[in-house]
Amino acid sequence: MTTTQARPVRLGPLGGEHVAVSRSGFHWLHEDGHICRPNEVIAYCNVGVQVAPALKRSAASFAEERTFQIALATRVGGHLRIPAGTSFGGYLDVLGVHVWDAAEVIAYIEPVTGEKPTPTESLDNGNDTARLLLLAGRRMGWAVDVDTGLVPGWNSRARAWWGDGGAEETQTLLCLGICDASGVVRGDQSGFVEMFEAAQFPAQMVHISEHPIAPCATILIEQFLRTPAQLDAISADIKRTLSQGAATPEDWFFFGALLSQLGHSPMRESYELLTARGLEKRTPADAILMSLSAEPLSILRHRNLRYHLNILDHNQRAAGPVGRAWLASAFEQVPRSLDQIRRDYIRLFETVGAATGARFLIINRMSTSGREDISSYAPFDAPMGQTLSSISAKEMNLMLDDLAGEYDVSVVDVDAVASEIGGREHLPDGIHQSGLMQSLVRRDILNILAEGASRQQNR
Repeated sequence: MTTTQARPVRLGPLGGEHVAVSRSGFHWLHEDGHICRPNEVIAYCNVGVQVAPALKRSAASFAEERTFQIALATRVGGHLRIPAGTSFGGYLDVLGVHVWDAAEVIAYIEPVTGEKPTPTESLDNGNDTARLLLLAGRRMGWAVDVDTGLVPGWNSRARAWWGDGGAEETQTLLCLGICDASGVVRGDQSGFVEMFEAAQFPAQMVHISEHPIAPCATILIEQFLRTPAQLDAISADIKRTLSQGAATPEDWFFFGALLSQLGHSPMRESYELLTARGLEKRTPADAILMSLSAEPLSILRHRNLRYHLNILDHNQRAAGPVGRAWLASAFEQVPRSLDQIRRDYIRLFETVGAATGARFLIINRMSTSGREDISSYAPFDAPMGQTLSSISAKEMNLMLDDLAGEYDVSVVDVDAVASEIGGREHLPDGIHQSGLMQSLVRRDILNILAEGASRQQNR
């Protein structure tokens, strides 16, 4: 391989003086010769972290995050050249057995014929280190042992952050939505790489699993305000249910995941970031992304304890027989009016905003599928939003627009994007988006975050 004109890609510094980082061999996401875009993720490895005793930490770093990885992106575009010896196969590409060496060259970028290497806009000329995307996953259970792929397994929380920014300048977006939000944030490979490539500022993206509980405003405000005594009562009820016998493994997984989600509020969580300088703390999320499509017109309410659950049909079916029987007997289905949803949103905005300062981004709904063939609305009883999804979507979008005029809320206008590129083709069921649509919605989210960061700096 000729490297006289090729630009080396070095690992670069990580961990500072007090954190030792070890790595596995590299998993390459592209073959030798691939033409890279600037900022494109090209490979990843699993890593281990050991903190020096001098830091006197009371708990091990990332102890709850069984998955810890680093993805690498090139700062310039060109042909990817992969040297021999960067991958070893077997468990040497799974376990972190090699010391992280900042000066190590793991690839070369060779200019496309007739072109010069061009750095990305936000990066200094001459910087030959890779951009580092750090990935961490808090698995739902120890038994979910998938060791390959980007943030593999079932994680109650998965996150990624840019390694070349400090905690102070890093914006955190917390995704508390369903498929229309999680697909945009996690991307095609579930490793946040599309967000990483598109963002031009230091950021952290955090995704909370919507399985089994789909996060709507009612659920989120109850999580945020739940007391230890209330959680103890919920736990005791579930223990009684399981003690009656006949529980299957599906039941244990379902109830374990349920308690994990009910037991804490992601909106209160702080974060530890590993950067080039070492370990840094990050306060709770600056921005919270939600889905208007996650707001049901009826919701489950526990008959005795009065808390609510929002569990989509496919997650209810995935529960075992004991879990399904418990949902049917211990809960009642109660309607939610548009006014009730509005009140829940207001309470959420005011309570969380006062406690953490977080602002909200909410993905609205596509208001028409393009397939409606209703010639007369006369046969439908009022309120029609209770029976016709297109009417419900329009009413909820209007409600959200009104709220955005009163509170620090940004609307991610998926309805407008769908109308521009074609909802029938790119959003056929109103929830699940095409790759093109995800990229456009991702762009809008990053623009909103960048504007928010700019406003904060100018204060």
